[in-house]
Amino acid sequence: MCPKTTEPARISVELKTALEFYHGTVEDLIRELIRVLGVNETDRRALEILLLEDEKTTTPGMLAERLGLTPAGVTIMLNRLEKQGYITRSLHPTDRRRVIVMATELAGRRVQELVVPMIVENYKMLLSSYNSAELDIIADFLARAGELHQLHWKRLRDLAPYLPAGTTARGPSAPRAAQSR
Repeated sequence: MCPKTTEPARISVELKTALEFYHGTVEDLIRELIRVLGVNETDRRALEILLLEDEKTTTPGMLAERLGLTPAGVTIMLNRLEKQGYITRSLHPTDRRRVIVMATELAGRRVQELVVPMIVENYKMLLSSYNSAELDIIADFLARAGELHQLHWKRLRDLAPYLPAGTTARGPSAPRAAQSR
């Protein structure tokens, strides 16, 4: 005889399965967006930040902090995006020592033509499938899940990277004799 599954346990399993499926499909969409835009994940995330936030104040340093990049890494990324026509850099209007990074019209147009149809279709589906009270619960869930993701992101940012045995932060460790040469 099979043990009966309690309702909360069943719901917990279904929620876990649904979240895993959702996260997988988001990753699949992002991977295809990256392919179509001709960028890598870090470049895509930088464009997302630039398109969603106040571009008038976004500096390379702010992007480096958000993306976990070194100053040299963010410069290389910005060079790539500038070469593709997705960003421009200009001097800050009041502090000429600072550089402002902005997404170009091309970047905005490409992302809009690729992403907006998905957002509109998702929104229509939600509005036609759920009532106002259910939509409130969905919005609350997504907001709380986002807050949890931010907390976990901050926790992970504070952890040291995993280094397999025999490696250092700069790569495989060399024998001591070779290091002294």
